[in-house]
Amino acid sequence: MRIWPILCLVVLAGCTQAVPGTPALPPAPANLALVDVAATSDVLTASKSAMESVFSYDPASPGTQADAAAKLLTGAARTQVESMLGQVRQAGATVTTTAREAAVAELTPTSAKVLMMLDQTSTMPGSASPSTGGAAVLVTAQREGTTWRAADIVVNPALAPVPASPGGPVAEARDSALAAARTGLVAFMELDSTDVDGWYQRQLAISTEPLLSDIRASQQSSAEAVRSQGSKVTVAPDPAVAAKSATPDLVLGLAVVKTSVVSTASPQPAEKVVRVAFELARQPDGWKFRALSTVL
Repeated sequence: MRIWPILCLVVLAGCTQAVPGTPALPPAPANLALVDVAATSDVLTASKSAMESVFSYDPASPGTQADAAAKLLTGAARTQVESMLGQVRQAGATVTTTAREAAVAELTPTSAKVLMMLDQTSTMPGSASPSTGGAAVLVTAQREGTTWRAADIVVNPALAPVPASPGGPVAEARDSALAAARTGLVAFMELDSTDVDGWYQRQLAISTEPLLSDIRASQQSSAEAVRSQGSKVTVAPDPAVAAKSATPDLVLGLAVVKTSVVSTASPQPAEKVVRVAFELARQPDGWKFRALSTVL
């Protein structure tokens, strides 16, 4: 699948003391995301189920959503969901929400931050044609006993970089790859029609196969489109990123990238939030994108 052209279209704790003669153990990581596999899976499952349940609404059975909110939400999340669903209830719309993608950005024994891509289908009363849409949310979950509940929900979030958490190859790969993703996504997506060659060279510098071949194959057509439209894309620094999986040499992740787009036809800046899935492979000279696509 040639995913690069799709993206172009869219944007157009302490110390461990060693005992002599024995190796020092690495410090326990503060961020357990993907390190504690079972806990990562638990909070992912709970958060996805919660978002699907509390953001789905059937006017024929309103108690179903209310029961889910009472059971699965706590703190500010209850007020946030109630506010977001207010217009849905008033309109009598039927809404179905699906958690399409999710990744844990930060995990401790009692709290977690989960970056999630939600898809929604809604049908207004008397309409036979449903409408569809999508959003990115950052869910802060709290563990109460053995149960994870959503405590805070931010739509189209910013996410401050999580401090690096030493403690083994998975944590090191996750943290170093996500640091590369933050700067790499800005370099990859930011463009100016007056410097298309510079944009192209930046993409080549931070990519590896098979993405590298896709970029080269699409270079001419993409450059012509950018120049003809007079496009300029500005990307907000530090996109929200989280890893879905991590091995020492390959990290798969999600990102929420906030952009401002202008063109000859539309000189007023248009703010766009782009949901991105990426794969980063470790190379001798650092992490590079091997796949990059929008979550449409």
